[in-house]
Amino acid sequence: QVISSLFSSNPEIKPLPKVFKKINRNQVPSNAPMADSTTFTGIGILTDLVNLLKNKHSVTTPTNVQRKAIPLLLGPSRTVQDCEIPKEDVDVVVQAETGSGKTLTYLLPIVNRLIGASMYTAPEESSSAFGDRSIGTVAIILTPTRELAQQVEGVLAGLVNLPKSECPNTRRLHWIVPGTVIGGDSKSKEKARLRKGVNVLVSTPGRLLDHLENTKSFNIQNLRWLVLDEADRLLDLGFEETLKKIMNIIDERTKAGPSDKFKKALATKYWPKRRQTVLCSATLRDDVKNLAGWSLINPAFVSGTESKRDATALLKVGEGMDVDAEEVKFTTPNQLKQTYTVTPAKLRLITLTSLLKSYFVHKRGKPEPSSKIIVFFSCCDSVDFHYDLFANAGNEEEAEEDEEDEEEDDEEGDEDAKLMKRTLKKIMEVPVFRLHGDLEQQVRSKTFLEFSKASSGVLLCTDVAARGLDLPNVDRIVQYDPPSDMKDYVHRVGRTARLGKAGGATLFLLPSEIEYIDILKAQELTPEPVEMESILRTLADTPQGDYQIPAQDLQNAMERYTITDEERVTLARKAYWSSVRAYATHSATEKHIFHIKNLHLGHLAKSFALREAPSNLHEQSKGRKKKEAKKE
Repeated sequence: QVISSLFSSNPEIKPLPKVFKKINRNQVPSNAPMADSTTFTGIGILTDLVNLLKNKHSVTTPTNVQRKAIPLLLGPSRTVQDCEIPKEDVDVVVQAETGSGKTLTYLLPIVNRLIGASMYTAPEESSSAFGDRSIGTVAIILTPTRELAQQVEGVLAGLVNLPKSECPNTRRLHWIVPGTVIGGDSKSKEKARLRKGVNVLVSTPGRLLDHLENTKSFNIQNLRWLVLDEADRLLDLGFEETLKKIMNIIDERTKAGPSDKFKKALATKYWPKRRQTVLCSATLRDDVKNLAGWSLINPAFVSGTESKRDATALLKVGEGMDVDAEEVKFTTPNQLKQTYTVTPAKLRLITLTSLLKSYFVHKRGKPEPSSKIIVFFSCCDSVDFHYDLFANAGNEEEAEEDEEDEEEDDEEGDEDAKLMKRTLKKIMEVPVFRLHGDLEQQVRSKTFLEFSKASSGVLLCTDVAARGLDLPNVDRIVQYDPPSDMKDYVHRVGRTARLGKAGGATLFLLPSEIEYIDILKAQELTPEPVEMESILRTLADTPQGDYQIPAQDLQNAMERYTITDEERVTLARKAYWSSVRAYATHSATEKHIFHIKNLHLGHLAKSFALREAPSNLHEQSKGRKKKEAKKE
């Protein structure tokens, strides 16, 4: 096999346009908490809950969308002065940019009302308060993924486990049991939990429908709240028919009203007189409007922006597009710094490695171990390949170097091995994680929790982590493979710059993909260009030193690491094949930019540490399809 040069036969990269963005240093981040007299207490949240938010979650003031939506969702139960209290509860559509605190927006009113119903003042008898777990499920929250369901349930569990009230003579009955049914767990265990009573249930659509149809002890007769979280994503994943079946079953089982046992208790102001449905979505596409049309009744509309809308007009499919054009636009927090780099195919791997190194080493050579980075790939196999490379390659080279030292053997590859070890060690000094849909649910859950708790690290993942998940303190996002759909771009970068914090996002593009920037600009997204050479210079010994030789040496070392082991070769080839297949899944509007005919397959193989393109792409694809057919 021929070792080809990284810096020859590459397509010419035209000078990148400079983006001059006027920065107003006095501008408040668009999704920052409201820095005015508005408080959670002022919008109607109980003092004990406010203290819990402050002491355990470091949340002190509501965000813009919370300030607008929470009073509406509290409805008649809102206990504040000098404002008009609504007489009835209404269904609500909530639209907000990512990172705006949407989960608390719908959880706080539900928990606030349940706790309000369970409070009483001593020395009065507790009979005036509600506290019976056997009421069954009173609230259901539907999420598109298991990870998001677990995250929501984690926040929910923290809210309902309130410490003893600080208010004199105030007492509470403790009865609220949160839980999840998401699959990946024993169905019999889920049935047992539902039988005992899960009062606030977080679930994925498929599993919820399964239990509604097959678990006789699943009691939803007294259901008062239904939340459709990430509604646009629920539709993207093909859950529309499932949602219709769920809604039909819920309507059928709740049409008779509350059970006789709880009818009197549910007549207080803390409980909606009929089921309140909340739909949350980042976008208001026609399919989302259609979903709102048949799942909600005369809903109100709340946006994270300052403008106020008439929900009836807004939710008409295909109408009012001129008036509501900005609703179709994708928005990102204004403190998010977006950049892109144009990189030839065979320089992609070395550029990614250099970029990750730069995040953990300061310009003056001092380590910066506190960074948390998420890197997005187009397929599971690519995640696995890069995980093996970044998590294991440096250790491999270190082991090989130790053996060579013992033998006092100075072979030609020693220097390359040392370079690879030195460079990858900068990445491996922090933990490397992976997350994708082919992993077992227990592994995915463990990874999510470990990365969330880690103070630093690199998470390599597919779009399974792009929607809804609140991974704390993520500093930067790297989109190594561009998303196959524009909305995924926004949700990917939305994992950073959350709740007013700063963040950065870098997009990798091939020279043939530069038109993608025009699509982003049409959505008023303006990433600034970063030259590939400036990234590669992190490999040089000095800021102005030569980077081509160390880059070539490191590439050679990574290729040697890959091709000297048959399992790693297979891993690299699978990643290559899957990436090429994923490239063909871009939407029709972007097909002229992301077309497989534009790919130089030999150069692309270099980005998977292969020295030549695997020749049996189609045979592999056919074999895989035959295997899957046999399984079916």
